[in-house]
Amino acid sequence: MFLIPSQVSVQGAVESTIPGRIDGNIRGDVRTEGMLVIGKSANIRGNIYATDLVTYGKVYGDIIVTNKAVISNKAYVKGDVTALVLEVEQDAVIEGAIRKHPTEADDVVPPPVEEDVEKPQPAEDEEQASSWF
Repeated sequence: MFLIPSQVSVQGAVESTIPGRIDGNIRGDVRTEGMLVIGKSANIRGNIYATDLVTYGKVYGDIIVTNKAVISNKAYVKGDVTALVLEVEQDAVIEGAIRKHPTEADDVVPPPVEEDVEKPQPAEDEEQASSWF
């Protein structure tokens, strides 16, 4: 598990094949496999891509999680959150859209398409019935 402590600032992307924890400042995207924990003192300006996520800190960017994301009551997210399972605690702030990540795109059935059938129009000289109801 990797750790970026609160005393460290990173300029650029962070990519990891192992889970980790971020308590410092990052200006760039974060990509990791496994669990990513964003601590209370963390400040991330970039998109986050992870398998699982728990955030207590500030994120200025989109969050894309392939499994479960937990946004704690201390967290602030300014960006869209996409996850298969999303848990948002009371007092958490998300300024963006929330989307459920579909498991299989092939399982999604498109809605039936209604064909445009032209309805016969009454002749102009025919009187049309009117009703208050």
